[in-house]
Amino acid sequence: MPLLLLAAAAQLACSRAREHEDSPAAHGLVAPARTAATPAVNVAAVVGHSIDEVRRQLGPARALPAGFEDPMGRSANDSTLAFRPQGLMVLASYDARTRQVLDLLVLGNDEEALMRRTGLLAGAPGYLLLPVFAASHRTRLVGLRIVPRG
Repeated sequence: MPLLLLAAAAQLACSRAREHEDSPAAHGLVAPARTAATPAVNVAAVVGHSIDEVRRQLGPARALPAGFEDPMGRSANDSTLAFRPQGLMVLASYDARTRQVLDLLVLGNDEEALMRRTGLLAGAPGYLLLPVFAASHRTRLVGLRIVPRG
């Protein structure tokens, strides 16, 4: 009797394996389910790198937005470059001597959309994610600041 049950289970497994091989998804007729959205720009991948690596990943530097004032007071050794990958505005502040990026600022007024488009996670171990608000309107989101940990 146990041998009969074992044979029946094996036959059932084989028929289901063939069923999966013959399914429309196996033949590329149905797209596989996506488990997570792919970010338009993987900003998390450049956190903690040099400004040269940020340029390689995000493309050529652009002019800073007109009238932009960084809410963080910077020293004379600090510089800021703007990048515009995939329609996002990303500002990178870095130490001009060491070329090490101090933080990144992704401009936009929708926190969830910015996180989705950039691949950023609120509790990530490699960086802090901080909302930045307009100086004149303390409730209006300007963007997200990404500060490397450690």
